Amino acid sequence: MYYYLAAIAVLVTALFFVRLEWAYVGAAIFLILLVYTIYKNIRMRAWTEDYLERMREDVSASQGGGYLTMPLPLLVVDEKGVILWYNSKMRDRLNREEQLVGTRLQSIFPGWNWEEIKKSEETFFTQRIRDTYYKVFHTVAEATSGKVYTFYWIDDTENVRLLQAYQDEKPMLAYIQVDNFDEVISEIDDARKPFLISEINTLIQKWSMRNSGILHRIDDDEFILLVEKHHLENIEMRRFTILDDVRKISTGTRLALTLSIGLSIDGDTLTQRDEASKSALELALGRGGDQAVIKQGGNYEFYGGRSKNVERKSRVKSRMVAQGLVALINESPHVYIMGHSYPDMDAFGACIGLYRATLELGIPASIVLGEVGDAIAMVYHEFGPNPDYHFIQPGEAKSRITPEDLLIIADTHRPNFTEAPELIPLTPRRVVIDHHRRGTEIVEDLSLLYQEPYASSTCEMVAEILQYLGTDVNITADEANALMAGIILDTKNFVFNTGVRTFDAAAYLRRKGANMQQVREFFQEELDDTIIKSTLISSAVLVEPELALSSTDFPSVNIKKIVSQSADELVDIRGIETAFVMGPDTDGTIIISARSNGKVNVQVILEKLGGGGHLETAGAQLTGMSLEDAKEKLLQVIEERNG
Repeated sequence: MYYYLAAIAVLVTALFFVRLEWAYVGAAIFLILLVYTIYKNIRMRAWTEDYLERMREDVSASQGGGYLTMPLPLLVVDEKGVILWYNSKMRDRLNREEQLVGTRLQSIFPGWNWEEIKKSEETFFTQRIRDTYYKVFHTVAEATSGKVYTFYWIDDTENVRLLQAYQDEKPMLAYIQVDNFDEVISEIDDARKPFLISEINTLIQKWSMRNSGILHRIDDDEFILLVEKHHLENIEMRRFTILDDVRKISTGTRLALTLSIGLSIDGDTLTQRDEASKSALELALGRGGDQAVIKQGGNYEFYGGRSKNVERKSRVKSRMVAQGLVALINESPHVYIMGHSYPDMDAFGACIGLYRATLELGIPASIVLGEVGDAIAMVYHEFGPNPDYHFIQPGEAKSRITPEDLLIIADTHRPNFTEAPELIPLTPRRVVIDHHRRGTEIVEDLSLLYQEPYASSTCEMVAEILQYLGTDVNITADEANALMAGIILDTKNFVFNTGVRTFDAAAYLRRKGANMQQVREFFQEELDDTIIKSTLISSAVLVEPELALSSTDFPSVNIKKIVSQSADELVDIRGIETAFVMGPDTDGTIIISARSNGKVNVQVILEKLGGGGHLETAGAQLTGMSLEDAKEKLLQVIEERNG
């Protein structure tokens, strides 16, 4: 550090041989620098001795004088998080050659929040340094310069690895069910049945063995798989290939076999994981099957769901539901019926049909309906002024409903999406009738759940129930029109999700007086709505091959209907397989409607935004954000789907 003085001395000596007056000036400068350097060194030595003495006192105070003999890595910092001292074991662990005294703690451990550590009552936490895990705890002591914090580092690698091994080897229960086994078996020859059952068993058994699992067959179409948790990562990474393998089995019929799998990581005991896995399987089946559902940390992860819902020919379930519903209605002093918020034709028509069923059984009923939107204004006009129909505001219903009354919810199973969520906890007697694929949120503790994703609409389901009430229900022509309107809305004029039972329900309503011309009048549009819809279709862009996105920033009270119809028309255009259309309601809510020809599951995409629906038809509502922000979120979840 004194090289510069030697260099100046050599230069001054050389000047004596060149020019004497320059040499004298250089000698004077050299002497001044020499005196200053000596003075600076004396001051620095005194400061260093004082600092080391204070540091010794602080560290001694924090350790009670025994810190030098501790066999653990130690680190001492002051109240500001500046390192005062550390021992050789700590230096070896950090493997850093530079001097760390005077360095801030967070520069060594960026993940540490010094202020939070000082406030925290937790004295232990885990820190990893390369391949070693340490349990770090600290003590606080008063020193002459303030508080001093000493951190002790205890090697906890063995315990961490044992805990990880325990977690990895934790047994997981998976419930597996062949979704449409009965339908397929009923359509094939008796000679073929054993071979088909054997093929299913072999595929699932091989999949189980690949993942070191234990498979137990409950029935020809039901299995339980026991597998260690660390194998689940491999199963997830391969995205449950067993779903695709089973779907490829040739049945020799128009029906394809599909699987549903329910599995849970939640729960400390096998009993808890068993219940959670059963719940996951119910969710998979309620969403239409052909998928795996994993419950983890209260959240759900979905895999598969590529198949369209297969219509079930049997009406046994409809008959049983009708019988159960009759018993519940007859036990009730009053029945309250409601659909989802911002009701459409399907929700309203279903409520009208259920209202008529209740009256036919001699039980008074009320339809809970708040604001009448444009989506149902035309059909509501047929019933609202009629004293035979009792419509009631949510607030009034809340003040009247009792625990003995029955609450029927139609066309939704999500409590927060109902017309009046506040009614749900007021009576334990609750019924849900819905055709949407089940989401993670559902009305709990139901007396009766009738959820069939195969159905075209809730109105179709209600029309079937009306035929099995045990009496010939005298629905009026207007009521038949309302139910028919719901079917036409959700099937897009008998194009989407339409099966034999859909036409049977429509035929029943025709016999009861439904008039197609009058029903069509319910769907007549305003000129402004038509203009917005035309703009949406013309401004659509392909954000991916065969995937279109369109949006409008023009608010409309009818935006839900507009974006829905626009999405319908976009997927009818050659080259567009999937369409997302969005726009703002008058209150700023961003409404998103999605349509697909079946290649893309739009329900799974919009569930990421809090929405839901079906494989081919889904919707979502976003609040508290601009249209551009909503569009960014939508594009992000679309991109994540590809990842």
